[in-house]
Amino acid sequence: MIFSDQFFCGDSRVCTLQRHIPAPLFRHSFHIDTIPASFEVTICGLGVYELFVNGKRITKGYLAPYRSNPNHFVYYDHYDITPYLDAGENVVGIALGNGIMSSEMPVWGADKYPWRSAPCFAFAAEADGKFLFDGSVFVTHGSEVTFNDWHCTESIDARLAIKNWNDTGFDDSSWEKVSPAREPSGEKKLCTAEPVKEYDRRKPVKMWQGERGFIFDFGISGAGTYLLKIKGECGQQIEVYTSDCVIEGKKITNRNLYCWSLTDKMADNVQHDHLTLSGKPDEFEPRFTFRGFRFAEITGITQEQAQSLDITFILFSNGFATAGSFRCDNEQINRLQQCVIQSDRSNFIHFPLDCPQREKNGWTGDAALSCEQLLLNFDCANSLLVWLQNICKAQRDDGSLPGIVPTHTWGYDWGSGPAWDNVLFELPWRIYVYTGNDEAIKLCAPHMLKYLCYMQSKSSDSGLYAYGLEDWLPVNVHTPLCVTDTIICRSIADTAEKCFWAVGMHQEAQYAASLSKEIKQAFRKEILRPHEYDGPLGANDTVATHAMAIYYGMYEEEELPSAIYKLKCRIKQTGGHIDFGALCNRVFWRVVGEHIGMDEALDMMLSETYPSFAALLKNGMTTLWEGFEYFEGDMAHVPAEIPQGFWSFDHHFWGDISAFWYRYLAGIRIDGPGRVEFAPMFSERVKNVCAEHVFAEGTLRVEIDRDGNSAHCRISVPRGISVRVNSPRGWASDAAELVCGENEVVFSKLG
Repeated sequence: MIFSDQFFCGDSRVCTLQRHIPAPLFRHSFHIDTIPASFEVTICGLGVYELFVNGKRITKGYLAPYRSNPNHFVYYDHYDITPYLDAGENVVGIALGNGIMSSEMPVWGADKYPWRSAPCFAFAAEADGKFLFDGSVFVTHGSEVTFNDWHCTESIDARLAIKNWNDTGFDDSSWEKVSPAREPSGEKKLCTAEPVKEYDRRKPVKMWQGERGFIFDFGISGAGTYLLKIKGECGQQIEVYTSDCVIEGKKITNRNLYCWSLTDKMADNVQHDHLTLSGKPDEFEPRFTFRGFRFAEITGITQEQAQSLDITFILFSNGFATAGSFRCDNEQINRLQQCVIQSDRSNFIHFPLDCPQREKNGWTGDAALSCEQLLLNFDCANSLLVWLQNICKAQRDDGSLPGIVPTHTWGYDWGSGPAWDNVLFELPWRIYVYTGNDEAIKLCAPHMLKYLCYMQSKSSDSGLYAYGLEDWLPVNVHTPLCVTDTIICRSIADTAEKCFWAVGMHQEAQYAASLSKEIKQAFRKEILRPHEYDGPLGANDTVATHAMAIYYGMYEEEELPSAIYKLKCRIKQTGGHIDFGALCNRVFWRVVGEHIGMDEALDMMLSETYPSFAALLKNGMTTLWEGFEYFEGDMAHVPAEIPQGFWSFDHHFWGDISAFWYRYLAGIRIDGPGRVEFAPMFSERVKNVCAEHVFAEGTLRVEIDRDGNSAHCRISVPRGISVRVNSPRGWASDAAELVCGENEVVFSKLG
């Protein structure tokens, strides 16, 4: 397999909003007398490529190749194109989009990437193991895609489309030779992550006329692109706006996604495509970026065209298999589970993202918060491992990490900190627990050790930590940074210890354990102050402080009753509503379920009044939001003045509620490779549960039916999985260890 280091481009100028450069096409025609046993090619496209053989698009997925910092890793894809060849003339065609090679957004450092350039590619072909040709033999021409930008939009002029450009029998004598391009400095790698694949297609469920065009509602938010089929006048210009919401039912807006100072032209181009018709039946499918949306607004068309056009929402995500399912007899929970699943899908394009409409960045803290529910719902460990390689590569010599990966320099000085850097520890550990594969731990262990040293250097004289982002987007009360950072630093040390023990690094494990002990002692002395009998915590007396301190073991066993009482008091002060941010959300429901009660946890989660998860369902939420904000109306009737908190209607980092349901309602608690504790907890809100999790050994299936004071459980256990039974508080069962195959367990309520 050849990774060519010779890169080539068409027009060497960089595409900008002020200077549109068409996306380049490349083709090479070659002749073979007989089809070889093996004809293989490797390709790297910087930024996005599409590959064709004899007119057939064979690209392994959308938005190939894998997105990375090209000065860290350069990803190649491999194809066996033998099945597509003919004896005689054959043609390889390539189309390139800009990807992250020339984004203009003056945020996240995208406009200052040192690799900014025109899109380029490297290519190598070999037949039966013998090298044939590379990218130097291709010729190039501009395409009908007159502009494309990763963070903005695409412009497509169907009049410029070149028919059969990638097929045999085409005259390319007027095309130009390719030009050499700069070789990126990153390590060359074959991409092993799952490609981005289509998983659904949706037609509009409703259409109406807005104040500037026609609005199409697809019924669900997601990430992807669209296929638009339309007939119109030659030169007719239409515009397609996409968004998760409609302002008062009148027009789409995306300006709520931007809280930075962008020029009006930049903001207007976000998820706003420009299409020019050819006069013939046209098909438009923008493919060099992706959009997060539920609604499409099309302007520049007539009522007749609006009625007859054919538009399809193509939803895509990494093409990994599902790894679990959860349903119960509470429809609010089922709807929220679907919101989690849809948010996971639309925010997993190559790696976990923070939103598909605006940033499209790999925020590390978001994935650290979501990784358990991601692994419960999807077979995504391999994709997470590939991303971890990029995270390790992004670590600086001093041990620091950026808040987003990939990046250049943005995210080291702001946007990171313990809760975000925790991705280096949380992902390898959860991958190991859920799959038994320790490859991620072995990869990250040296980087974990380096980070622990860096983390210690950030300690204050009192032993506390405060150098990162706080509990993100709390509804009302802010918990001091020194509280959340110190707690997460302790968690990092604990996870590091477990990881080191798992791969036989005993000395390092002891170091991590010692560090954890030091952090706990400092936190107890400076924050909890247990020597003061029920002493006031002042600004630290928040729901997040108590819930996180309980979950991460900052209290001693004998102190838990007092700590739980304080938490209950704070919850009462909130009126039984959410009053914390995403960091606390990761642990809050577990703490309440374990120590207060499942009824109390679900009452808060499913409250009909704001702020709660269920309250957002009344606004038509189909994907989790970035923050909890209230408005009267639904997603098609959002107020004109959108609150600042509405940065995105599609985030995944609140999704640990899904893991909570698996672990507590279904009782599937995976605590180590192949080890499950079956320990369901019961609530008056949920009587019946059906859940599955797919292991490499087979599928674990749980069905629970509660009838009054008894709960009948049927558990199917695959061979090689150990399941022990643990009765919930106030219930009893005679079962202890479950056997391979079908099992029945009955829990009886005590008293």
